[in-house]
Amino acid sequence: MGANLDAFRRNYLNADSWELRKDGPPLQLLDSLSDDERAIAEDELIRRIHSGDDWPIRGLGHLQSVKALPELKGILNDSKPALQAIIAHAIWKISEDPGIIPVILRASQQITNWQELIDLIYLLPDFHDPRTDALLAAYRDHPEYLVAYNATRASGLSTDEVVRRFQRSKSG
Repeated sequence: MGANLDAFRRNYLNADSWELRKDGPPLQLLDSLSDDERAIAEDELIRRIHSGDDWPIRGLGHLQSVKALPELKGILNDSKPALQAIIAHAIWKISEDPGIIPVILRASQQITNWQELIDLIYLLPDFHDPRTDALLAAYRDHPEYLVAYNATRASGLSTDEVVRRFQRSKSG
């Protein structure tokens, strides 16, 4: 196979350093693959599905891998809430199954870590559902600055008011 598949394996599938992972999964590597290479990558990602690494899950969602649905659904309920949100998002991208919306809503209620909340926030706009839209809107008023800021940004809104609100709360 070609250089694109080699790059996928090196910089996505076998990315094992902070330097390679700090900016998140390089989904553009999947986009650069030929149809034959994409089928190989899909199989390799499916073999790598487990609850300790969200990159294969995100990649399979990006590829809209129907073949991965049984595996993804198989680990969904046994995963931690933050990973459940990522799995639910992948399932949604693959099948747009409306039954997955309650999963993302339940997971959101259990996530308290601000970094995990920010990850969740950037998944929510893809659902195009009134319940996830309402959740995203609620996060814009979150007491943690970075959560409110990122929810506003993910909503496609100006962050100026969020910045002013938190500056006022710091100075007052």
